[in-house]
Amino acid sequence: MIRPAVALAATTLLATGTTLAATTLLATGTTLAATAFLATEAALAATTDEPKTIETRPDQIEVWSPAIPNTLTPEEQAAGWRLLFDGRSGAGWRAADSETFPAEGWAIEDGVLSIREAGMLEFRAGGDLFSRERFGDFVLDFEFTVAPGGNSGIKYRAEAQRALGYVYALGCEFQILDDAGHPDADRGRPGTRRLAGLYDLLAPSEAPFRGIGVWNHGRIHLEQGRLSHYLNGTRVVDVQIDSPQWRETVAGSKFADQQGFCASPRGHLALQDHGDLTRYRNVRIRLLEPAPGDS
Repeated sequence: MIRPAVALAATTLLATGTTLAATTLLATGTTLAATAFLATEAALAATTDEPKTIETRPDQIEVWSPAIPNTLTPEEQAAGWRLLFDGRSGAGWRAADSETFPAEGWAIEDGVLSIREAGMLEFRAGGDLFSRERFGDFVLDFEFTVAPGGNSGIKYRAEAQRALGYVYALGCEFQILDDAGHPDADRGRPGTRRLAGLYDLLAPSEAPFRGIGVWNHGRIHLEQGRLSHYLNGTRVVDVQIDSPQWRETVAGSKFADQQGFCASPRGHLALQDHGDLTRYRNVRIRLLEPAPGDS
């Protein structure tokens, strides 16, 4: 026979155990649900279209112009800089449609890489000059002069395209133009084809231009999709590639039908030959990520 006190104790213990088990199960389920919710929210946040915040880039930078053109100091070399033009040869560059430096259209004299003037015979000139290497993220410094009415540019994330038997570079472009003397300055969407702009995509903000026939300094900074152009030390373009702004901008440009335009993480640099006298020197690059085996 079970005594009443013992029965009461057993009943209480059973009830308490059941309550604790139920409470524990409920708490565990709530924790799991909360964890799953947070994980889902994190995944959604990771796929948002909001542009990444990389770092605050300066509006002004120091203009690089070595005392001896086309040279680097030991400190600059230690910081990862290297020359893309040595001032003496076309090493590291090739024609758009061959593996050799162009036999005509381009000249190397007195430490300067020049496009020879071809005028209306542009199609017979040397063509765009491609870097042999392909680059990912980088900072590129260069100096240039443009002739009266001149047009050129530096393209990046570029690939070779063929049209009407002519091979040229397709990619993002730092526009080099005599805004006052070339009609292209007022074509396309307002301002997008002016000096130092992102050609046909983004107009540059105001920056000091030193003048026609005078050495000007340019910089392209491309890192984790964030793109900046500088002219003579002033940042004039800033955009996040593949952001909503970027996609809208490309869709409204002449590149709207070019699938994957400037979307490859790596591509060639290319100096554009438009048949107008343009000169380059002090071209240096600093890679912002390792690129083993990529050339």
